[in-house]
Amino acid sequence: MPSSHFTQICNEVLKMSRSIRFVGIANNLGTLLSTSYREGLTPFMTKEETQHYALQAVLRAAIREDFISKLGMLKHSIGTYDRLIRATVPVAIKGSHDVKLFILLSFDVGTDVKDIIETELLPYIDKNCELFS
Repeated sequence: MPSSHFTQICNEVLKMSRSIRFVGIANNLGTLLSTSYREGLTPFMTKEETQHYALQAVLRAAIREDFISKLGMLKHSIGTYDRLIRATVPVAIKGSHDVKLFILLSFDVGTDVKDIIETELLPYIDKNCELFS
């Protein structure tokens, strides 16, 4: 898939809430395929640090796969820091447990991240699953 396709997805997700600071799409190896930042935002991390974060986020999600048989599929994970909130959302191929991509997000502190993910992002992924294939 061309990176412009993933950039379009990132930009659409970014529009879901003014409290979203960053959206990235990473493959299952932790490589960032595209990123978008909120207009006017000064990121806390460099491009290299963001790539390193993507790799770590995907590795953490992969480790959680050990518990699928007991707990079910990971829908999202959320980490709260002093300066922002991060979320990792795996995107599985429709009808499969095979994760193909990960949507990585950061939010302003104080945001109801779970609500945005569950009422905006997950329905968007379900409705547009062909975009991620």
